Amino acid sequence: MVDVSVIVVSWNTRELLRECLQSIVDEPGVRVVADAPDAVAATDVLTAEIIVVDNASADGSAAMVQAEFPQVRLMANQHNAGFAAANNQAIAQARGQVLFLLNPDAYLLPGALTGLTRFLAAHPEAAVAGPNVLKPDGDWQAASFRFATLWDLLCEALFLSVLWPRSPLFARKELGGFHRDAVREVDWVEGCALAVRRVVWDSVGPFDEGYWMYVEELDWCRRAKGMGYRIFFTPEAQVVHYGQRSVARARASVLPLGFRSHFRYYRKFDGRAKELAVRLIALVQMGLRAAISAGLILVTRGAARARWQENWRAYTAVMREALAIRR
Repeated sequence: MVDVSVIVVSWNTRELLRECLQSIVDEPGVRVVADAPDAVAATDVLTAEIIVVDNASADGSAAMVQAEFPQVRLMANQHNAGFAAANNQAIAQARGQVLFLLNPDAYLLPGALTGLTRFLAAHPEAAVAGPNVLKPDGDWQAASFRFATLWDLLCEALFLSVLWPRSPLFARKELGGFHRDAVREVDWVEGCALAVRRVVWDSVGPFDEGYWMYVEELDWCRRAKGMGYRIFFTPEAQVVHYGQRSVARARASVLPLGFRSHFRYYRKFDGRAKELAVRLIALVQMGLRAAISAGLILVTRGAARARWQENWRAYTAVMREALAIRR
C-alpha cells in the first residue's frame, strides 16, 4: 500500500501532461515510488504512486512518459477506451489508500496533494474531497456542485449562470456566492481533481462505463450520496485546470457524446419525464449557441472563423442528439 495513487487519463495532451506530472513529482513532502515503498519510511513523508492511462494518443504522449518519468506506471491503450473505463482500469491496479483523479490539463500548486490527504485524515466523515480549482489566470473555476434542477439547467441554457457566475439564484448549481475560502459540503466534485478514500470507492463501485465521456463522476457521486457518504470541498488544496484542451479540436464529435451521457444520467436516476425535459432545454441551449455561431461565421475570417464553424457543427450535432430519443 501507498498513501495515495494519482491517476491521470490522457488523450493527445503531451505538453500539458508533462506539466501535470512534473507538478506531482515536485510536490513538497511527497515521495513518488514506482514499486512498493520501503518498510520503514519517514512518517512526515507522503508516499505516492502515479498511474497514467494513455488512451491511444497520436502525439507521442506515451513515449514522453516513458522517457521522462520512469517512476510513472504507464498503461498504453491501443484504442480510446473513454474516461470511465480508463480510470477503472487504473484503479483496479492502484495501491493507494486515497485515490486522486487528476486531469492531464491540470497541475498541482505546491501542497495540494498533502492538503487533500491531510483533510481526509482530519475529517473521517468525508468520503470524497475536491480542491479549490483555479483557472490559469488565478480566478476560481466551478468544480464542486449541487445536483442540478431543471431551473439550473435552464439558467445555463440562457447564459444566466455565465453572466452572473456568483449569483446564488442563477448559478445555484455552481455554488454561486460561495467564496471558496472555507470547507463546505457539496453534492459532487468534478473528475478533473477528485480525491476519494479507497474503501469508499470499493463500496460504491467503479465508474459506470455506459458513459464514454463526461457525467461519470456525477453518476458516481450521486450513488455515493445515496449510500450516505459525504462529499466536501476544501480550500486546503489548489489545482490549476486549463480545461477542455484535449477535446477542443474535436468538439463537433465529442460534445454530442457528452450530451448523450447527460441524457442517459437523467433517465437513469430521474426517469423518462425529466430526461425529456432536459432534452428540450438542451435544444434551446444549443439552438441559441448555433445561431450565435452562425452569425459570427459571417463576420470573422481565418482561424477565428474555423473555430466558430467547429462550434456550429458541435451545437447542431447536439441538437440532433437531443432529438434522438432512445429506449
